[in-house]
Amino acid sequence: MVNGTLTIGQKALTITAADKQKIYGEANPVLTFSYAGLVNGDTRVENEPAIATSATASSNVGTYPITLSGGSDQNYTITLVNGTLTVNFAVLKIIADAKSKIFGNLDPALTFTTSGFKLSDTEAILTGTLTRTPGENVGIYEISLGTLDAGINYQLDFVGSELEIIPAQLAEFLTGGDITTPWSVEPVLPNQVDVLTQDGQILTYEVVWDRSTLNVFKRGTYTIFGTVNLPAGVLNPSGQKAVLQVIVLPKPAPTDIILSNNQFVPNSNVFFQDIGFFTVIDEFDDIHAVELVPGAADNGYFEINSDILFWSSADEAAGVTEFTIVVRVTDRDGNVIEKSFIITRDRKDIEDIEIFNTFSPNGDGVNDTWGVPDLKYFRGGRVQVFDRSGQRVFYTESPAERWDGTFEGKELPVGAYFWILESRETGEVRRGVLNLLKK
Repeated sequence: MVNGTLTIGQKALTITAADKQKIYGEANPVLTFSYAGLVNGDTRVENEPAIATSATASSNVGTYPITLSGGSDQNYTITLVNGTLTVNFAVLKIIADAKSKIFGNLDPALTFTTSGFKLSDTEAILTGTLTRTPGENVGIYEISLGTLDAGINYQLDFVGSELEIIPAQLAEFLTGGDITTPWSVEPVLPNQVDVLTQDGQILTYEVVWDRSTLNVFKRGTYTIFGTVNLPAGVLNPSGQKAVLQVIVLPKPAPTDIILSNNQFVPNSNVFFQDIGFFTVIDEFDDIHAVELVPGAADNGYFEINSDILFWSSADEAAGVTEFTIVVRVTDRDGNVIEKSFIITRDRKDIEDIEIFNTFSPNGDGVNDTWGVPDLKYFRGGRVQVFDRSGQRVFYTESPAERWDGTFEGKELPVGAYFWILESRETGEVRRGVLNLLKK
């Protein structure tokens, strides 16, 4: 008999490291492994393998190998399978602080409180900033996470808040100093003014000025008011207006006044007789009030209308050939000049007066009377009419009085009559023939 041999070979055994997880900043968990292939009631190998990982409590978020090494047993052929340790994000809580600002101001810093830092980490590891919903009108704006970031090891748990923009209160309008403008020149007014708020801001807005109280054609200081186009964020409960002082400088006075003509020939048939027109010498303006100084010199005989000088007196001023008038010029700035003028009335000589040699007092309304009205311009003038017998049938020392062809209430017959004109002022005498007709 020949004996044989029974050979017992090693059993295949797999030892696998268990995968593990932890939160960033925490201590590593206990590393373990498991067997696959133990037999005959074995629970472990004779020499178990060592297990380790490169991760530490301060390792960043990520995956790290769990490695097995060594291990032996005569009954097993051992295969080692490594595992993985996963470091997960720590949760960092961010709570935004509520904020407010007055309209027109810069935003306050958006701040927050934190909780959940690990190890020695502080807010110094944070980057970025919170942001808010855009807008500058009065209202509520949401504060959001924005670009705030805590790095690779944290997951942020963010609690938002709100920024409130509240209205500013107007303190006063700042319009600067007075504005000075030459006479007649419209000033250039600012189209914007500064607004001082009660919290000390200086904001700038457009303004519309009311020029109705400004008269650039009269010197003086004028107060004008402006309406400022304030946004809803600036309150003006009392309805204040922007106020500006405009100083209109004095205008130089006119330098002279000239009369185009100072002579006229009186016309007994025209009561309102033009003589000449006035021209004011003024390099700055062409609008003036030209008037006769009341009660001065011979002004009562004349009148100025639309800068034209007229003779306008029912008093013929018999015997006067020269008159003195005093004219006053007032410009739109209140400057006044006065000047005297000599006006010459060129009356006709007695010999040149036109005298009609025929009249017909027949009641037809045409040429019913006869007279010499131009004699009224001579002092001491008189008119006489005689019939053929030398009887004086008409006499007057008032040249305005006319003969109607009667004597002592009776109509005189047709025929030739003789007249005599006299001026005691000049001593002149003129004679002629007058025909009385009835046709």
